Order: sequence, then structure tokens, then C-alpha cells
Amino acid sequence: MEQIFAVPGMGRCFVTSITNRDYPVVMGTILLYAVILVLANLGVDIPYAFLDPRIRYT
Repeated sequence: MEQIFAVPGMGRCFVTSITNRDYPVVMGTILLYAVILVLANLGVDIPYAFLDPRIRYT
């Protein structure tokens, strides 16, 4: 996507760091993506609990 639409992003940096064996950049990028994924899931689960009365988090 970054290459096709010429949008700067972290994907190319991530792939380049893998090929160059730059492990701190690889681990940092994976950690950042994991945090974004957890926050996105949390951001969906909280409104879902309020919108659907059948769901109860105990």
C-alpha cells in the first residue's frame, strides 16, 4: 500500500529492518502494532457492552 500510493509509513521501515537484522527496530515496531491492536479491541468492546444489553462483563 505504501509503495503503490506513495504514502509514508512504518511498513517499509519494518521490512528493511528485518532484512538488515535490526532487532530493536523490529521489536519496537511489533510492540507498537500490538499496543494499537489492543487499544482498538478495547475501543470496540467498551461501546459494544453499552449498545447490546445481552452482554455482561463481570
